[in-house]
Amino acid sequence: MKVDGKKLAAQVLKDVAKDVKRLKKKKIAPQLAVVLIGSNPASQSYVKQKIKAGAQCGIKVSLHHYKKTPSYQKIAEFIKQLKEDKNIHGIIIQRPVPTSLSAQSLCKLVGTIKDVDGFLPKSIHTPPLGLAVIKVCHHIYFELVRKIHAPKLLTPKPLLTTLKAKNIVLIGRGETGGQPIAETLRSLRLHFVMLHSQSMMESYLHDADIIISAVGKSDVLNPALLKPDVWLLGIGVHREKDQLTGDYNEAEIVKKCAFYTPTPGGMGPINVAYLMHNVVTAAGTIHK
Repeated sequence: MKVDGKKLAAQVLKDVAKDVKRLKKKKIAPQLAVVLIGSNPASQSYVKQKIKAGAQCGIKVSLHHYKKTPSYQKIAEFIKQLKEDKNIHGIIIQRPVPTSLSAQSLCKLVGTIKDVDGFLPKSIHTPPLGLAVIKVCHHIYFELVRKIHAPKLLTPKPLLTTLKAKNIVLIGRGETGGQPIAETLRSLRLHFVMLHSQSMMESYLHDADIIISAVGKSDVLNPALLKPDVWLLGIGVHREKDQLTGDYNEAEIVKKCAFYTPTPGGMGPINVAYLMHNVVTAAGTIHK
């Protein structure tokens, strides 16, 4: 069964919008600043998604676009200004950044409260991508429980108990994909196996009940590698002939999966929705 990421994202944004209204009654207007360096088409597309999601829930998203690569000193000074601005509650350094700059160094300047991506070790925020993974698992769990008419099981504790009994495989260890997901799974004390391009051990894939693929290349997975009725969550995205595609061919895997997320329209919208959730959290923290 295909998981409709746009529908799940809309649910999250609806809740975020309620929180935004409550904050605005207190004269607090949540705002996200996005720093974009260069003219990468994919990055520009992702920024547009954030602006659109912000408009849906009442969060202002301000874009600060450097078409030409600035010096590290110049961009660092600007980020420090954003950090000190109490009207800005979240700051994103849109990745990738030019090789002459360090995304990690720039991210450290954001600070743990405004790091709404949750990349910093002591960030107050759970990474949006990790939250998106749990949201999809919760949706799948809900669908399964609904089929057996057991409403008492629709609580967080049975969900975590179910996930702890699953063989979970995470493919990819990138700093914006695999790593934040791994951090979230660890925080929930969920056991998982982490694979990457140099350690694609097929035996783990054959036994996996849940596969989270965060590679960003074509045909990372094929039906022969999948266990029947697997849950397949596709995080990795890349452009192929001006189209966004994921880590697997959906037409090939659909019969093998109990549930799977498409690309586009799967994990991406949910990830952005939880980013907005983190902006609201930051706004509430800053204006305590």
